Amino acid sequence: METTHLIITGPEERRAHLAGLSKFKAHNVVLFSTGARNAGLLESLESIAVSYRLVQLKEGYLDAYLKASYEAAAVFTNEGSVGINMSTGPMMSRTAVEDAIRIQLYHFLHHTSTDEISAFKYFVGSGEDPTVAAVPIWDFATYLHNDIFEILCSTQTPITLTQIHRTLTRVMGREAPKWEAFRKTFREFKRAFSGSPCFIEVVGKGPRYRIVL
Repeated sequence: METTHLIITGPEERRAHLAGLSKFKAHNVVLFSTGARNAGLLESLESIAVSYRLVQLKEGYLDAYLKASYEAAAVFTNEGSVGINMSTGPMMSRTAVEDAIRIQLYHFLHHTSTDEISAFKYFVGSGEDPTVAAVPIWDFATYLHNDIFEILCSTQTPITLTQIHRTLTRVMGREAPKWEAFRKTFREFKRAFSGSPCFIEVVGKGPRYRIVL
């Protein structure tokens, strides 16, 4: 699965723009230009041989939302993953991009049956060697997905489907899904996480899962 990074240019240092590209392997970059100087940024992208496109942004929310929606639709159509850099550019533009990705993800998950698509956002710290932390974006509108997400975030080691289902049953009681319904729900859940750097799947005698934040 190829990952496309969406980066909004801003006055932040160059490493704040670029730190996530190697951390969360970038196949493509869409650089939303807000008018901030970015000549050096383009040179850096060329030097690391990452395919990129420059998209001009107008000020405010709407233009960023519309253009990010278009980019997300193109990526999700090809079973790709989207990473959003949340540490550069105007806050309103970042918010618009995140909203657009979340809505497009929801749309594609509910209108396709098997395509594996995912999205995440990441935050770049300050300093010479900045830390980069990611969090997933998922189908929060499906309540069981939220419960599974919380379970996988809480575990310290990867756990099996049986362990996830037992935890759901303990917490939800009679409202917990039966085994086959749970397995179907988990397949849908996994579609939205398979390309996320936060999602850990250990394949062995029986697959085990964890979400690392």
